[in-house]
Amino acid sequence: MDQFNFWIQAIISILSGIAVIVPLIAALVKYVHKAAQEKNWTQMIILVMNLMAEAEKMFEIGAERKEWVLAELHAVADTLNYEIDWVVVSEMIDSICEVSKEVNPPV
Repeated sequence: MDQFNFWIQAIISILSGIAVIVPLIAALVKYVHKAAQEKNWTQMIILVMNLMAEAEKMFEIGAERKEWVLAELHAVADTLNYEIDWVVVSEMIDSICEVSKEVNPPV
């Protein structure tokens, strides 16, 4: 009976340890994933600005430019298997356009 209690206590200890470790590991994976995305955000801004400059030469209508930039970003994100918050990126493009209008007012 002592050996049986020992094994029961060992199993309970192992299960309680696993119950504590699994959420910690999940939180760590989530944190590492988010950190990787934040680290790449600067590269994303540079890419968006380069694509916007390219679209400026190719299209006259702002909506077409934005659509093309988003399509190009989508292709890159799919290729790299990189999650993008499209609402944030869309708002970023709009903000960059607004700033450029302030810096370079129409003649």
